[in-house]
Amino acid sequence: MTSPKLIRGATAALSLIAFVAVLVFAAQIARHVPHSEDEVAYLFQAQVFAQNRLSVPTPPLATAFWSPFVLDYHGQRFGKYPIGWPLLLSLGVRVGQPWLVNALLAALTLAGIAWLAQACYRPAGWLPLLAGGLVLAAPGFLFLSGSLLSHAASLAWVTLALIGLVKLAQTRRPLPALFTGAALGAAFITRPLAAVGVGLALALFVLAQFGRQRQKMRLIGWLLLGGLPVVGLSPLYWWAVAGNPLFNAYLLVWPYDRLGFGPDVGPLGFTLRDALFINLPLKLTALATGLFGWPGWTNLVFVPVPFLARRANRWDVLWLGLILSLIGVHLFYWAYGGSDGGFPRYYYDALPALVLLTARGITICADLLARWRSGWRWLPLAAVIIFAATNLGWNLPPLLAEQRAKYGISPAPLEAVAAANLPQPALILMPHVTSWSDFAAPFVANGPMLDSPLLFAIAENDAYAQKLRALFPDRSCWLLDGATLTPCPTLSPEK
Repeated sequence: MTSPKLIRGATAALSLIAFVAVLVFAAQIARHVPHSEDEVAYLFQAQVFAQNRLSVPTPPLATAFWSPFVLDYHGQRFGKYPIGWPLLLSLGVRVGQPWLVNALLAALTLAGIAWLAQACYRPAGWLPLLAGGLVLAAPGFLFLSGSLLSHAASLAWVTLALIGLVKLAQTRRPLPALFTGAALGAAFITRPLAAVGVGLALALFVLAQFGRQRQKMRLIGWLLLGGLPVVGLSPLYWWAVAGNPLFNAYLLVWPYDRLGFGPDVGPLGFTLRDALFINLPLKLTALATGLFGWPGWTNLVFVPVPFLARRANRWDVLWLGLILSLIGVHLFYWAYGGSDGGFPRYYYDALPALVLLTARGITICADLLARWRSGWRWLPLAAVIIFAATNLGWNLPPLLAEQRAKYGISPAPLEAVAAANLPQPALILMPHVTSWSDFAAPFVANGPMLDSPLLFAIAENDAYAQKLRALFPDRSCWLLDGATLTPCPTLSPEK
């Protein structure tokens, strides 16, 4: 017998380790600068919200303060992405610690998945601790939690929704249904398509499992009552900043960035064949080889075991349905979405399901082997430990090095200016910006209202530099070329 108190204490320790590991990753690998256009846009919008604004006015000479996913529309500037994650991230911005938010979410998510293992399986034994360990060992969990991307927030909301559903199954009361609906609503305004996939799986589960038809409809009504007010924040926001509650900011960047199939979807058109035979294999291969960083395709070897061994309960069916639903809804989006730590981002909300099925598969294999020979019980766990060691020693180091150098983004421009101890306020002109990545760190350092003591700007040419200096006449002017900082040349007096 295992002590529940011991399991809870060990799980809490794993959550604390996750929190610290994410903070170390953010400081040492990400170096507290965004490493993608997405992160820049999220952080910008969080800065806007932290100033109690919905958007900011488009600045004069806007191309001098540019990032590709920060948009200018009808005189207003805002990020292109849904508002859920920037709203949450703005809490960290308000206290000057935006990187703290995802670290806290990581710890919460790990604890939540361990709780699901405890609640959904009896006797749970070591299953919660095993599930928590698998979460912590997943490279994608570290990479996405250590970034400023929205995936960690979406995963946290999905995990809370699953916890609410388990409570709903136990009580059939309105409060867990309201909680589950609200969590799904928060997931929707964070990552809409992922929330639709999760919501479909949960709705089918309620319809299949929850008593009489009248009771099912009542519970779904409570779910909707909890979720719709949260979902409604999104159209209210777009109505306020763009005048259209159904505004799609994605189309301002790429007119083809939409769901569905057809010649006007995706940069080259998008068909069901493309979805099934190009995107889907790419994502599934990444999932099978990158979920835990184990060798080859062993990452998914334990997932089907509860079903093959005929030991699947209703929760195992839900986990499988959630995975398939997320895969299914993302067939309708043309973008591959990339992977972080080897994990395909668009399937990241399936992590609780994948972890719980894997943990269950390991324990079932251990039980089956023990029936043949008692000493064999530990073979599956020994294999997992060897796989995890392979990940730590062989798989993870090059992934970390690649992430640290991603797009060549570093805090070097900010560090060079900070070390110079310039008189403030100062205008720092960057004359050789050839890519958005060259300006990523300075862009977010400026602040959305361009009122920071050290203001960075892209100087396309000498004439543009003069316009910028005229726009900010009260600031000392400096040229930043790489890490070299020099005073701007003296302006000739106007004739």
